[in-house]
Amino acid sequence: MATSTDLRSAIEEVQQSLPEEQFGAEGQPLAGEADWATRLERRVGAMPWWVISATVHAVVFLLIALLAVAAPPANIDEVVIATDVAKQKPPEYDPAKQRDIFKNTKDVQADTQVENPVVTHEPMEQSDHFETDNNMDKRTSRGSEDAISDIPLGGTGTVGSIGVGSGGLAGVFGYRDGGGRKKAVGRWGGSPATESAVEAALRWLARHQEKDGHWDAGKYEATEGQAADVGDTGLALLAFLGAGYTEKSGVFADTVRRAEQWLIKQQQANGRISVCDGRLGYNHAIAGLALAEAFGMGQNPEIGKVAQKAVDYSIKDHQCAYSGWRYGPKEAADLSVTGWFVMQLKSAKIAGLKVDGVGFQGATKFLDEVTDKTGRAGYQGPGGSMCMTAVGMVCRQFMGTPNTDPLLAGGAKHLLTAPPKWQDDGGSGNERGFYYWYYGTLGMFQMGGESWTKWNETLKPVLLKNQCKGGPLDGSVNDKDGSWDTESWIDPYGGRVMTTALGALTLEVYYRYLPMYTK
Repeated sequence: MATSTDLRSAIEEVQQSLPEEQFGAEGQPLAGEADWATRLERRVGAMPWWVISATVHAVVFLLIALLAVAAPPANIDEVVIATDVAKQKPPEYDPAKQRDIFKNTKDVQADTQVENPVVTHEPMEQSDHFETDNNMDKRTSRGSEDAISDIPLGGTGTVGSIGVGSGGLAGVFGYRDGGGRKKAVGRWGGSPATESAVEAALRWLARHQEKDGHWDAGKYEATEGQAADVGDTGLALLAFLGAGYTEKSGVFADTVRRAEQWLIKQQQANGRISVCDGRLGYNHAIAGLALAEAFGMGQNPEIGKVAQKAVDYSIKDHQCAYSGWRYGPKEAADLSVTGWFVMQLKSAKIAGLKVDGVGFQGATKFLDEVTDKTGRAGYQGPGGSMCMTAVGMVCRQFMGTPNTDPLLAGGAKHLLTAPPKWQDDGGSGNERGFYYWYYGTLGMFQMGGESWTKWNETLKPVLLKNQCKGGPLDGSVNDKDGSWDTESWIDPYGGRVMTTALGALTLEVYYRYLPMYTK
């Protein structure tokens, strides 16, 4: 009997134990040997018992597995639940109903309320703590934290400096939405009433946008007519962006998207954004500013490409050499137009676009030329109007001048002698109106302290008490609820669209940009 544990060795032992006459010379069976079944039986029988047992068990397990897989599943009764869900219509505007964009149901008495409020919320919580982007109600890009003139930019976050001089936070995109916006309003002097007024203004703008995305300035009292369409559309878009609404989020997403697309279509081959030559400098700079902020917040590559091309045009083709900007390319600069170009370049820098430092260097040189020792600035020379003083302050702040600078301190003193008031005294030297209030509010906000407190407390009742209230809400020329009338000598240039957009931007000051003195 075979004793080997190896199968091949066991077979060889069995063969050797058989008579030799049953095999040929090469060990093959002789003719007449039993058939193949007999030979197989003989060889299997010679195997060790444990080999046979393992083989049998393996086959049995394999059969069981095959049967389990092949067996049909038990019949299960299918239960289908169907429901007819009707498409819900968005709630209609109800002037008698108070709304709260922060989803708070608590009724609050504000200092002054727009008659047809669209937003109210609890008294603003004052806090030094702000949510990070991860904790904000919406994830809005806020620019690069290292926007220094000779450092390439990209990514999201907040911006540390502009890159001319020592830098600073002036002009950095602020906490424009969610919990950050709410706390910024409380910390820096806003109120439920200011928020209500902003939302009412944005709703007016949304109702009066043309289907192709632009705002028809001439239809709403602008004396400039079509020449103001690009600028007015840029200002309106800035108002939505300033409140945190983008093409990707918020109830005005479609409004924002259509405005962006219309501005994109107005760009010429050389990068300028304008439908006509009239007021080219204003139109291009404001549109470029709006698209730069739109790219900074939404990171849409299409918008980024257009905004970059606009920046290149501003510096290479339009800026007067070693100076600022005016209406036409290379014209001797004026401070009013220069202010918009500085803001365009600053926002472009924040958004991560490439901005040649020559642009800021020329603006700084021109600004020094039109500012006197007391901080008062003029249109094309020193010692001018309060409005130009405010523009000059904002330019310096956005280019990195700290709020302790004597020229800025002097400018703030000048502005406090001409606080906001609704009646226009007449004449360009006594600015009253939205252009002055917009720049004055930006400049004084960046100064902070007593200067800002006094200005803000005077500003709020002027805008809140004079915002249009009531009437139809049908988008017609008679629909004025949430807008502001053209009151000062300069307001009619851009008409009701301009005053309403600038009014909203002015009241967004609490969160639109971070103050340079923030921690």
